[in-house]
Amino acid sequence: MNWVATGLTAGVVVLAAVLGNLFVPKAALRWFRELQWPWWLIPYRAFLFVGPIYYVLIAVVLYRSLDRGDRGATVLAVVVVIGNEAWNALFFGRRSPRAGFFGMLVFGVLVVGLLTTAVDDPLSAILVALYLAWVLYDVAWTRALWRLNRQ
Repeated sequence: MNWVATGLTAGVVVLAAVLGNLFVPKAALRWFRELQWPWWLIPYRAFLFVGPIYYVLIAVVLYRSLDRGDRGATVLAVVVVIGNEAWNALFFGRRSPRAGFFGMLVFGVLVVGLLTTAVDDPLSAILVALYLAWVLYDVAWTRALWRLNRQ
């Protein structure tokens, strides 16, 4: 095990999770639950599982990029982590489905970039591709939220 990569990965991911939760106060979660949701949106409780899964997934990708010395994948993994937390601030902080939709489009580009750098590592490529599928779902539901909750 690469202890330096482990420490850096843990530091980045834990810091991001803590800071990301600061951008989502209880009032913002209440706002989110009160929005009109499309019929096909997963239940609110399911979102509580997606977050931890994302952090584990991105931690694996970041660790593996650090361990193999892939600077491009490492930088893009960190950018994706930052982008995810920025999206939380944008969507929940502004309480704006419109901002969430456009932010998710930009975030999707970052994830595609990470996928292109992770192709040399099959496990990371698979994990990022799975996450990209979720991001595409995110694009669809944030667009639907925006359409149903125009302000």
